[in-house]
Amino acid sequence: MYARITTYKIDTSRESEILEMLDDIASQIKALPGIVVCYSSWRSGDGVGVITAIYESQTAAEAAVAPAQAIWGGLAGVMVAPPDAQDYENVRDLLA
Repeated sequence: MYARITTYKIDTSRESEILEMLDDIASQIKALPGIVVCYSSWRSGDGVGVITAIYESQTAAEAAVAPAQAIWGGLAGVMVAPPDAQDYENVRDLLA
């Protein structure tokens, strides 16, 4: 497995909009090549958040870059800063 962790910051005054947008983009995320799981978490107080996306492989994660950028582009209006993605090649499921 392979992980991409993306930090972001949202406009907290638009949080209800963001929840709707996340529901709308869920199908796009599910369609990313080789995605295993994807979580979005953020703090309501300051809008700082993180996306944790786990892929089957590094190849799958690399293939998902362009579609993921398009998804982020659709969220640009509610973001206060561009997202910052970091990749990790060592992933272990600690609950399995």
